[in-house]
Order: sequence, then C-alpha cells, then structure tokens
Amino acid sequence: MAGPSEVKTPRPRGRPPRLSSPLVIETAVKVVRENGLRNLSMRALAERLGATPMAFHHHVGDREALVGRVVEHIFEQLALPDDRLAPLDWLREVAMRVRGLGLEHRGVMDFLLEEGPAVHGALVVLDRTVTKLHEAGMPWREAGDLNTTFFSWLAGTIRRQEPWAARRKDAPLPLQRFHTAALALPAQDHPGVSQTLARMRTLDVEAEFQNSLDFMLEGIGRRLEQHRAGRPRGP
Repeated sequence: MAGPSEVKTPRPRGRPPRLSSPLVIETAVKVVRENGLRNLSMRALAERLGATPMAFHHHVGDREALVGRVVEHIFEQLALPDDRLAPLDWLREVAMRVRGLGLEHRGVMDFLLEEGPAVHGALVVLDRTVTKLHEAGMPWREAGDLNTTFFSWLAGTIRRQEPWAARRKDAPLPLQRFHTAALALPAQDHPGVSQTLARMRTLDVEAEFQNSLDFMLEGIGRRLEQHRAGRPRGP
C-alpha cells in the first residue's frame, strides 16, 4: 500500500497555472496541512500544480530551501498576543497559538527542534519572549536560557501530540503500549507507576497540555518573583 508521500493528487485539467514563488509556497503549505511537512516533496507539489519538479527550482530552489520558505510562511501567520498582557498570560497565549499552528502543520515542530528558530517569524517570537522576560525583571542571559527551555518543551510536546490530534475518532487511545507494560507490573511493588497509570488513563490530550503548561508557567513565575524581591535564585 502506498504511504502518504506516495499518494498522487489528480493532475489539474487544462492549462497549468503560471508558476510563481507565492503560488508554489502557498500550494506547498496546503500539502503540509493535508499530509505533514515530512511528506512534502517536489513530486507531490508537481502533481498538485500540473508541472514538473524541475520547474520549481527557479522559484524556490531545492527541497531544503522550499521547506525553509514554507516554515517561514507558516510562522508569518502567527499573530503575537497583546504586549500589554502580563508576562505569564502572554506566554500562555503564545504557547496556545504556537500549539495550534503546530498541530495544523504537522512536522513544523521537527524543523524547529532540528534547526532552531531559523526563520524570521520564529526569531520574532524569540525576541519578544526574551525581551518580555527581561522587562519583567529577569537578566538577559537567564531570559534567553529560559526561552530556550520553554520553547524546546513546547515544540517537543506539540510534536508528541501530533499523531494523537490527527488520529481518527475510532482509533485506539494513545499510549496503549505504555498502558500494557504498566499494567503488567505489580501495583504494590511499583506504586508510582500504578498511580500515574490511573491518572493517564483518564487524562485527555488537551488536559495533559494544560497541566504541563501550568507547571512550566509556575516555575517561570517563581523565578520572576525571586528577581522582583531581590533574592538570589537557586541553582
């Protein structure tokens, strides 16, 4: 059976559209929404536009260049929250918006985890986050380190939840292998596993994300309080 990257889209009838960089990028973004960034190929794009893969090189370069421009275009659609929000409220809203973007464009978080914030839109998020934390009383260096930690967690969490969000309604619940392995352990000998399993079997994806986001923001809030109080921070 053909994989997602091998599924061919019917070639458009009639004369193919005149190629341009914006048209190629916008079409590539549509392919990413449907099949994920990992399945974006010159061949899939050619089938969609009724052109040959070589025809795109003049407009977008090779696939690596295309992927970078697609991720850039996606992040251009990310609107940052009102800068007047308090730091933790601002970070929560940014996290929610980035998560929505990532789940809609599967594979983009892989790009960010591998390449870092290597596109302009992601760099703007970095700049505003670090500046926001600094303005709230955090030293520049610590604000930069915290930004890296926060968005590494966020990208990894979104990446982990991508297949969960995309699964069919009748598909098995996530983490079935974990549940099976955990159930095989004697509860009296592994109480931590037993208690965690009971929690995770009733926790949905949205609730898990909100819980982990609360933990992250609570830690950031404590750091900010320490700086505002003039107390030395712990290691």
